[in-house]
Amino acid sequence: MNPLLEANGVEVRFGVLFSVGPVSFSMGPGLLYVTGPNGGGKTTLLRALAGELLPFRGEVQVNGNVVHQSVIARRQIALVPSIPELPGFLTVSEAYQFTASLRQAPGWDGSPFCEQLNLDRNLPLANASAGQRRKAELVCGLAGDPPVLLLDETFAHLDHQGCARLQDWLAEWSRSRLIVLTHHGGAPVSVSATLAVDRDHVEFSKRPAGESLERTTRE
Repeated sequence: MNPLLEANGVEVRFGVLFSVGPVSFSMGPGLLYVTGPNGGGKTTLLRALAGELLPFRGEVQVNGNVVHQSVIARRQIALVPSIPELPGFLTVSEAYQFTASLRQAPGWDGSPFCEQLNLDRNLPLANASAGQRRKAELVCGLAGDPPVLLLDETFAHLDHQGCARLQDWLAEWSRSRLIVLTHHGGAPVSVSATLAVDRDHVEFSKRPAGESLERTTRE
């Protein structure tokens, strides 16, 4: 059975000034916590995993399909960015309906998530606070129920209720899908594995159920 997400020697370069990787790991359902210093390449790595950046070398696979070669693979992976990207002229519901249609799931309904997050689905994004925009981006990330969800600093700007709700959801979702999470400070939830990223120094640590901590280091 193929893993949900697999990175094979993924390296991202911007000229000679900045590079991340190589990064290699394989994960099924669970929660992968990506940690590292500011400027170390965490967001760059997430964008490469999502297919938004083309690696200098290596490849990313979702359910056995190469992300940068397969539209089907890209529909199965969602990135919730640290900086809101949804256009302000949309309402919350218009934004998640549009995202769901891109993932070939036009009937997907995000209203239950909005209700649990206390988010007005008729709210124009241009009028939303930072916390409301964060919630809207999260709901759009969930559109179509992608099996791989990349969350870049998603806890930032959330109120206490929103943080608590997201923590509960992550515990539930990680049983059937892969969550890749960045967060300043310690991990806000129990994790299955850790990926420490500091440009060309990457360390993947995984703790399978009932086994001791395994480490794979690439420098």
